[in-house]
Amino acid sequence: MGIDIDTAVRELTDRAAITDVLHIYARSVDERDFTAAGAVFTTDCLAEYGINDTEILRSSAAVVEWLTRQVGQSETSHHISNVQIQFSDTDHADATSYVYAWHNIPGAPVEPVVMARYVDTFARTSGGWRIAHRRMLAHGLVGFPEGIIRPLSRRPGGEPEPGA
Repeated sequence: MGIDIDTAVRELTDRAAITDVLHIYARSVDERDFTAAGAVFTTDCLAEYGINDTEILRSSAAVVEWLTRQVGQSETSHHISNVQIQFSDTDHADATSYVYAWHNIPGAPVEPVVMARYVDTFARTSGGWRIAHRRMLAHGLVGFPEGIIRPLSRRPGGEPEPGA
């Protein structure tokens, strides 16, 4: 069995494009270009940034509004790493990536940090790859209240923690 060159090239190109989407999101949030950040999602996306109903967003417009409200004029620095991508077919992929996000919130006594994992489902659209579903799972929080982000399972195989 040989390698199908066309499939290999397509998957490599798609991996690069999906990774670019993750980086565009991080850069856009840090530049406070929330419209650009929202544009990496499908219009009918589901984005689960926390466990409260106000952090479960059901459209790219809701993502823009949420980012505007949550980040506002804060300074941030988002770092994406450990990107892993699996294709379910030629137009859909699942991606897992780590995010380290530093925040400088005016007037806050500390500079909060989120260490988390993005678990994303991507769909190929006429505009390129977009995030159709995002779930953020917390590895750890510094300077943020506990219980605002769904915790990452520490169980083998990623089984959800009880109550998560």
